[in-house]
Amino acid sequence: MELKEFLVWLASGGGGIIAASWLLERWTWFQAKTSDIKELILWGSATILSVGGYALVTYLPSTTIDTIAPYFFTISSVFLTVVIGKLFHRVDKAE
Repeated sequence: MELKEFLVWLASGGGGIIAASWLLERWTWFQAKTSDIKELILWGSATILSVGGYALVTYLPSTTIDTIAPYFFTISSVFLTVVIGKLFHRVDKAE
């Protein structure tokens, strides 16, 4: 997935909520909140990510997106490698 595609995915309602949920679920401070507060934080975070993705796609010049795309590729490759490594480790431990 290229940077522009990611930003469009993030700007869609589903992308923002998935990204916000994934990020928030990993923070201890978030887990300590009541369900009502968690819902508000999730709603706010998803809105910020979605609107931010939309704003970047809409207002950021294509040349700028093209310039930062290699950095996005590197970061997303590292992310994917870590996820695959964790899955492999989980499967390897189960055997």
